[in-house]
Amino acid sequence: MIRSGVAAGAAAGALLVVLLGGGLAFTPAAAQDASQGQVRALIEARRHAVLSSEIPGRIARMGVDAGQGFKAGDLLVAFDCSSYQAELDGARAQLNAAEVTARVNRRLNSLRSIGEAEVQLAEAKVQVARADVRKAEVQARRCDVKAPFDGRVVERRIQEHESVAAGTPLLEILSDRDLKVELIVPSSWLVWLKPGQRFDLRVDETGITLPGEVLLPGAKVDPASQSVKVTAKLAGEAAPAGLVAGMSGTALFPEPAVSSLPAGNQGGGNQGIAKSGTAKQ
Repeated sequence: MIRSGVAAGAAAGALLVVLLGGGLAFTPAAAQDASQGQVRALIEARRHAVLSSEIPGRIARMGVDAGQGFKAGDLLVAFDCSSYQAELDGARAQLNAAEVTARVNRRLNSLRSIGEAEVQLAEAKVQVARADVRKAEVQARRCDVKAPFDGRVVERRIQEHESVAAGTPLLEILSDRDLKVELIVPSSWLVWLKPGQRFDLRVDETGITLPGEVLLPGAKVDPASQSVKVTAKLAGEAAPAGLVAGMSGTALFPEPAVSSLPAGNQGGGNQGIAKSGTAKQ
């Protein structure tokens, strides 16, 4: 029974996997690598968004497809805006009529033909008409969905000629040049891992090694795995061609920094859990 309990405890420690952020895991194997200054890394887009419809309507044209690049301000989705344009034209006509009435009333008031109340009422109607024009202009501008930044289309959620309700997701986009790096490191590293710490990032998909720099150590330690998420950046001026969000790799930290930790505290919490469980038994 004692032996089976020890085996169960070891198995539980081996199976303990904590997923953080974009799918990185901290396991006993990862803890072993961490003792040598190596941790897994995930490249992510700093700017990522799902663009949704602000108005109900029919999709007249799609300006981009999945995987296609675009520049800030480019037209991504165009709605059939005939009804909204008609509302805007009507609001402008109402404003013009209200302004004519206000001018006539001011003239009549100067001739003592009408009272001041009629003039004030006409001017109030002008203000209401102007507000209606501004509202119609906002609605008309929403007919064109434009890119908020340079990037690429991850996924197209709708097709041309479909009718959608307000709030319907249209496109998922991200910036393919403004990238960040997410790391999962042992919580014991927080004693020396500070903003500005340099490391080398070896990218799995391309095989290249890039310089990286820690930006923000995580604000919370995961108690189960005794690990923490760290945000970093690529230290170069711009991401090299071929590097895209979703790629993964290994972050290599200088050995002197890692070896400065107390003995037995260089890895992660999973090994500590398994060992303490065995010792109890």
